[in-house]
Amino acid sequence: MDRKSVERLPVMDMEVTDVKIYPFDTSGVGGNVKAVAEVIINGVLKIKDIKIIESNRGLFIQMPTRKSKSGEFVPVVEAIDKNLYLHIRRKIIDRFKEEISRYDSYLCDL
Repeated sequence: MDRKSVERLPVMDMEVTDVKIYPFDTSGVGGNVKAVAEVIINGVLKIKDIKIIESNRGLFIQMPTRKSKSGEFVPVVEAIDKNLYLHIRRKIIDRFKEEISRYDSYLCDL
C-alpha cells in the first residue's frame, strides 16, 4: 500500500468524515493561500479555518492560529500525533484537488 493510501485510513479511531473547501486565490496580492477548509472528525468535531497553502514544494495545510498580544501567531488546534495530521492533510488536499478539477472542467465547458 502506498503512502497516500495509508494517509487516507483512520488514525486511532479518528477519521475525517467530511471536508468543505472554500477556494480563493491570494496570488494577485502576493499571497500563497489557495483555499480555506473545514473538516469534521468522526461526525462530532468540526475544525474550521484550515488554510491550504501552495509553496514551491507543493500544497500543505496550516491549522488554525490566532494572534497573541505579543503579535505572535499561536496554534488554536494542533494534531499531536503526526499520523493524524497526515490523515487530515491528505483528506483536505484530495478534496481541494477534486474541487479545482471540477472548476477547471466547468470552465472548459463554457
